[in-house]
Amino acid sequence: MRCILLVFLVIFYKGLLAQLCTLSVRNDRMETYNWLGNWATASPTSGFYTNASTSPSVSAALYGLGSGTSANEFDWYSLPNVTGLNSAYNYQFKMRLGSYRFSNTTATTRGVDVGDFIEVQISTNGAVTYTAEIRVTGNNNAYWNYNNAGVITKNANGILSTYGPTAGGDRTSTGDGYSVITLNLPPSITQIAVDIYCRVNASGEEWWIDDIELIEISPCSPLPITLLYFKGELLENNVILKWKTLSEVNSDYFLIEKSPDAYSWEFLGRVESMGNSTIPIDYTLVDIEPKSGYNYYRLTQFDNNGENEKFNIIAIYSDEGNPCEYKYYDMMGREINYTSASPGIYIRKCGNNKIEKIWKN
Repeated sequence: MRCILLVFLVIFYKGLLAQLCTLSVRNDRMETYNWLGNWATASPTSGFYTNASTSPSVSAALYGLGSGTSANEFDWYSLPNVTGLNSAYNYQFKMRLGSYRFSNTTATTRGVDVGDFIEVQISTNGAVTYTAEIRVTGNNNAYWNYNNAGVITKNANGILSTYGPTAGGDRTSTGDGYSVITLNLPPSITQIAVDIYCRVNASGEEWWIDDIELIEISPCSPLPITLLYFKGELLENNVILKWKTLSEVNSDYFLIEKSPDAYSWEFLGRVESMGNSTIPIDYTLVDIEPKSGYNYYRLTQFDNNGENEKFNIIAIYSDEGNPCEYKYYDMMGREINYTSASPGIYIRKCGNNKIEKIWKN
């Protein structure tokens, strides 16, 4: 009887798990983001750098310039208040953390100490008051890469919990070079704002932050579409946007927006969807006026009832203003028109002398 009851409970528990879905409702991946986080002050020792990242190629970082006995160098990475959260659902704050030594790899002070720390502070009352929940410190010149060994998971309770390495040196694979930080937020919240306070005071001491997310955990409902990909490519100074669905249920249309900075968005186009389908469907939209530099694109799908789902932002670099040469060769090395159905290689050479080769099947 006990065995039968145990099996029933396991099946029932798994059934409950299968009915829960996770969705990143806000994220700040530094390269493409919708939470609009930024450093609070114009600190000369904080900013955005490409030395290390978990999602290529940018992270936010604070680094030290002092001698170890000088005043603390600090800044807040602030994420603005998010409203409209569903009080019936659970939410998580998640981020990645590393401590590198790029700013000075030879200083005797390199690596973080106990007095160096980052602190996750949350507000659930419209950014009026904040509560410190998680503090990660260094220890005797410790350092670690973005890794999956050091994990912190805490239920927010209004009490500061402190974590730190047990020794100095490389803590990448020891399990206490904390890099994956998850804070389970209190139930029944409808808004959240987060500050990440970072502090160091010596040359070679650094805190690195990447892939910040606000995750909603809610009951699953059938998705109106299953999206295989949303991507883009530059072709003769036009950006060709492509996406493919594997299935569709009561889908109405797609809205495509563009942005020069991933902050402000403008309408680019609307594409009617198939509506209902159980076979793969390809969609395409062309931006004939991309700006020089990075162009950001956002895809939103609308149901017949007006509800919508946003997908990840993509960034495409355009060499507009720099003359480009385009050539296309078949598998025998003969130059042919790019519109040919034959497989081959497409070559673009622009004014910056950057050469890109793209295989076409």
